[in-house]
Amino acid sequence: MFTSSLRVPKQGNTLRECEDAARVLPASDPGTWLAEPVFAAVADGASESLLAGEWADLLAKTVIDAVRDDECVLQDVDRFATALISAGAAWGEWLADYVAEREANGRPIAWYEQPGLDRGPHATVLAARFETDSSQVTRWDVAALGDSCLFHTRDDRLLRAFPVESPEAFDNSPGLVNAFNRDHALLARHVRTVSGGAEQGDQFFLCTDALAEWFLRETARGGQPWHVLCEFTRSGDHDEFAAWLEKTRGEGLMRNDDVTVVHVDLG
Repeated sequence: MFTSSLRVPKQGNTLRECEDAARVLPASDPGTWLAEPVFAAVADGASESLLAGEWADLLAKTVIDAVRDDECVLQDVDRFATALISAGAAWGEWLADYVAEREANGRPIAWYEQPGLDRGPHATVLAARFETDSSQVTRWDVAALGDSCLFHTRDDRLLRAFPVESPEAFDNSPGLVNAFNRDHALLARHVRTVSGGAEQGDQFFLCTDALAEWFLRETARGGQPWHVLCEFTRSGDHDEFAAWLEKTRGEGLMRNDDVTVVHVDLG
């Protein structure tokens, strides 16, 4: 199993302003073969909320840690909801440190920032686990809340799109995880899970919404967008990927939004 990830901000923003996040364990460079289970997550912070990128990163990290400790987290909506609430608890600690650091640096929270901090940031999240057995069959488990997506491909076919299956299903109000939401039942109702098997040579792509929408639209038109992404993920060339995104956005084929992809290649 090989893994790689790429993350590019919306046009006009710097990478530090990108509100997407990706986590992969174990971390590796493209071309490094991994025989152990692989854990991956992508999260997409909602731009209208304050500190959305920081929340997305913490959310992805916390969920991956939970899955590493208990593989059943991705198979059960209640366990995944518990992981989301754990991320919220971690956010409370992170936010206290952030406020203290701002004060120590002579930049206390301004009055106009406080309402945003009180509302808390929002993000979508998708997490996955891949494990290959001695017969080269890979079991995969995925859980998601919101419209970040996983795509499973084989040769020239898209086998599975999850949780969104058509480009028309994307809108401006996806399911979101708020950092202060402790309503376990509400979160569990919005979680989606799926599991499956894969063969050697299959490909998986975890994508945030703008790239996922493009992927499904290209597929619906008879294209094979997985081959396009492989050109960049297999080389890990961030600059070439960013140049391609600029061209694709300029042609009106993709919304100008932060973009993240994690590629899990089963060789």
